[in-house]
Amino acid sequence: MKKILIVEDNELNMKLFNDILEYQNYKTEKATDGLEAYQKIKNNKFDLIILDIQLPKLDGFSLLEKLKNEKIILPPIIIASACAMDSDKLKAKKYSIDTYLTKPIDINNFIKSVKSKINN
Repeated sequence: MKKILIVEDNELNMKLFNDILEYQNYKTEKATDGLEAYQKIKNNKFDLIILDIQLPKLDGFSLLEKLKNEKIILPPIIIASACAMDSDKLKAKKYSIDTYLTKPIDINNFIKSVKSKINN
């Protein structure tokens, strides 16, 4: 069973992502801030990460930078953020992230994005 880390501080979004992924038969783990996500990524293997950008303690881009600097190999990442600014999308490309979904998410598009990333 594929394992997905959901990094999301909004309780409703976390529940939505988790419910969708579990319904699709994925195993999920949750982190509600960047530091918790950092620890989970360092200590576990995930097949995919769903990452919010605006997080407490350590934002999504700072988390990515920290992991990159420590040369931690990452699985595919989907950014799911309320920020739809082009600068954020360009910043995501710097980390080789090409899937940037804006919230509120389109559920069908979310599922399709997850499947395309996890089944490669």
